Amino acid sequence: MYYHVRITQKSNRIFDEIELDLNEERLRSQFVTPYEKNESIFIDGKTIHPDDIERIKISRTEDNSSKLIPNARAIRGKSYGLPLLPDGWYVAKEGEDVTYNFIFGPPGYNKKMSKEDMTSKPQSNQVFVVHGHDNEMKETVARVLKNVGLEPIILHEQVDKGRTIIEKFEECSDNVSFAVVLLSPDDMGFKKDQQPESANYRARQNVILELGYFLGKLGRENVCALLNAKENFEFPSDIFGKLYIPYDSNSGWKLALAKELDSAGYDIDYTKL
Repeated sequence: MYYHVRITQKSNRIFDEIELDLNEERLRSQFVTPYEKNESIFIDGKTIHPDDIERIKISRTEDNSSKLIPNARAIRGKSYGLPLLPDGWYVAKEGEDVTYNFIFGPPGYNKKMSKEDMTSKPQSNQVFVVHGHDNEMKETVARVLKNVGLEPIILHEQVDKGRTIIEKFEECSDNVSFAVVLLSPDDMGFKKDQQPESANYRARQNVILELGYFLGKLGRENVCALLNAKENFEFPSDIFGKLYIPYDSNSGWKLALAKELDSAGYDIDYTKL
């Protein structure tokens, strides 16, 4: 069997680039594999970028082009009033169309993505820090972020510019690609049918609200919750689900947070932790 390839370019739709008499191994290595991987194709001394491919057609014949050309020339001679096309165009048009035996999508449909491809780069080095009343925890986390080259965004430290709190929050969160949420035991609460002695520690309600906001806005993979908890800490019901990092005195949380930021696409210098 012989395979013949026609490539129509977006930049030149009049004349196709043609390659004749390919065996299957060469067809795959020269055309199919580069097309699958969104790589340029080299044909007849010319390099075609995948973005310039309008269409690719593959045909198969039992005879090679030397046997088919006489018939192609006869067909060409009968094309009265039509532009004369090269013999190869008629040969490539002959036979069985087997394009869909080899091509299953647009250029690059089978490209293996690298880690860099799969992880989109953050739009800025800003990281939003959601916090409660634990100022020491807030300052420590902010300092770690600064040490690794990131800019912590803490809402009350941003200028008001006449905005309401929700306007300020929304605008300050627009340019961040990651949020660190500090869950500290600032409040206590219990069910109305229970006694005060059954109260549990919990994060402030605005912290839980902002945690949910960023989970929805940025996606779970771009939100990290640091938990500085006492034993009887009340977790938001459906969130955990979302894993958290224990904020411990041994500072293991610093490395764990750095790994989360690294996974989200930030360039982290671990030596500065």
